[in-house]
Amino acid sequence: MKRNRIIWLCLWVLSVVGISLKGGAVTYGFFAVMTLVPLVSVLYLLAVYVLFHIYQDLEQRFVSVNEPVRYRFALVNEYPLQFVGIRVRFFTSFSSITDLDDETEYELMPYTRIEKETRLICRYRGEYEIGIREIEIQDFFRLFRIRYKNKECIHAVVKPQLVKTDKLGEIELSDAVRESSLNKSDLDIISREYVPGDDRRFINWSQSARTGALMTRMQTGSDHQEIAIITDTFRSGSEQSEFLPLENKILEVTLALSYYFSRNNICAAEYHLQQDIVRLTVENTWRFEEFYDSVSEIMFSSQNTHSLLHEAAMRRIDIFESSMVFLVLSSWDAATDALLKELERGNMRVVICFIGDNENDRPDLSDHKNCDVICISPYAELAKEAGK
Repeated sequence: MKRNRIIWLCLWVLSVVGISLKGGAVTYGFFAVMTLVPLVSVLYLLAVYVLFHIYQDLEQRFVSVNEPVRYRFALVNEYPLQFVGIRVRFFTSFSSITDLDDETEYELMPYTRIEKETRLICRYRGEYEIGIREIEIQDFFRLFRIRYKNKECIHAVVKPQLVKTDKLGEIELSDAVRESSLNKSDLDIISREYVPGDDRRFINWSQSARTGALMTRMQTGSDHQEIAIITDTFRSGSEQSEFLPLENKILEVTLALSYYFSRNNICAAEYHLQQDIVRLTVENTWRFEEFYDSVSEIMFSSQNTHSLLHEAAMRRIDIFESSMVFLVLSSWDAATDALLKELERGNMRVVICFIGDNENDRPDLSDHKNCDVICISPYAELAKEAGK
């Protein structure tokens, strides 16, 4: 384009020199043509801007992270004017499109259309625009280029990915659950040998370890074997590029933990702060879809501070009666430190799943003994982070 502008300018200067030195019909005609070329180009661009249409279609409005869905778009020319030099620019921050790129240039003859079908993948949970972000058009002479935002973007609602794993970081989830059971006192609980068909959620792991045989509870007494998952819903950033990866990974970790407990018939409950603290029970796998949908709809907000989470958690006796707690969060402050101390006072084991890349933001656990921390990057694949 720059080269074409230089060529036009040289020809226009040459036409000016020609009419200045010689004159004549041919010289003046050449000057008029060179002078009108930019005006014609601008008028052509305005015509294309008004007449050109784009249609987009996504196979489904509700999609899951990293799940390829069918995506297609059509460039349409319904007029007796040829469209040249058309490029489409895609949203690339939170989604990607396979087999297509921004450098492809399209040309539409009069009364024609170009259709493309491919796959689109969303990277993060949330609601955001996907597909064609803007359109770029050029004139016949390639002197000018106009970019304008697509007025009909696709608004996608993306659900978090469900990852099946038995390990997070260096921690085997089965070992973590077993150790938490050993920490609890079971002297007041009557148990018997496990019989096939018994509910595995009531297995007494500590007595099983002492006797060498699986033991199941006949009564639960005051000791709860439920595992608590506390999901942080505090939004720490103002830009989507800041908070979407963090929130996506928080829910992904929560779902991975819950799915593990569900598959192994371990009684667990998830807690998160909305206007008040909300409790979701993790059922068997055949009912897990309901739990998944509820977790997918969790809302993050800057108003869901850690101070409010601490106050709400202190009112929930069931959290402090749990056998252990998984705390999933992306920031650390005095309020979360205070919550951790309250949990540890009951000799409860806590595993912190910290989402973040910045080592300076990671929790300082020098004053905590009965606690483990798993650091997970918001941009890494959880299955790889989990050692799968």
